[in-house]
Amino acid sequence: MKIRLIHQLARSGGTLINRLLLAQGVAVLSEVHPLGWATLDPLAQARDWFGLIGAGDLEGRDGLPHAEAIALIATKARRRKRPLVIRDWSHLDFMPIGMGLKPAQRSMQAEMLADRFDLRRVATVRHPLDQWLSLAAMLGAEGRPPRQAELEHWLDGTEAFAAMAAATGFVRYEEITADPASGMEDLCRKLDLPFDPGRLEGWRDVTSFSTGGVPGRAAASTRIERLEPRPAPPHLLHRLNRDRRYRQALDLLGYTVRK
Repeated sequence: MKIRLIHQLARSGGTLINRLLLAQGVAVLSEVHPLGWATLDPLAQARDWFGLIGAGDLEGRDGLPHAEAIALIATKARRRKRPLVIRDWSHLDFMPIGMGLKPAQRSMQAEMLADRFDLRRVATVRHPLDQWLSLAAMLGAEGRPPRQAELEHWLDGTEAFAAMAAATGFVRYEEITADPASGMEDLCRKLDLPFDPGRLEGWRDVTSFSTGGVPGRAAASTRIERLEPRPAPPHLLHRLNRDRRYRQALDLLGYTVRK
């Protein structure tokens, strides 16, 4: 059985991309991970968002293992001829800052599902500097501004995620915002999904589900904005531009160094 897996880090444009996928008629299980908690339960998403699971499907199946839950959802989706994509909560694997987890630096979900399914994998990425600045702003707003230790953890995770993205194939968030039709056609091709440019406009109506555990600006936006690069403090630019991990991530993902 084929499973489509899209790898995304927090603050890298995943919510917008998934709304665009939903407009194509794809069922997206959002921020799913073997270590995820109840609010991101894939069975609940499949039931409440897409009607793929009924109450009777779960009788006597309390504590269903993650791979079994995904198999059940995939079987139901295939019977209804509904394309299914799992939005991997890759953040837990690569940079679970402040979450008390040791990063695996690889996709635990892909490893768990590989023996059972035919995986079609792709990543979506954003310029690492913009992703870090957005992540740092979010952490600061939550009352836990990142320190040097968190920056080091992020650098390790950024390099590892970029290496995985280069291996699986990736689409840049900036390319999708610059030309949604071309960018989404590329993403759908990599996921072996049909693409209809005429359905792109429907993304504006997708605001109430499949946007992740912590909805942000993109969850309710009605415009696809090509955001300007975030301004960065000179000392941060100096620090990052001298770091091997950061430069390696830029090279792997085809981004340029910011001055």
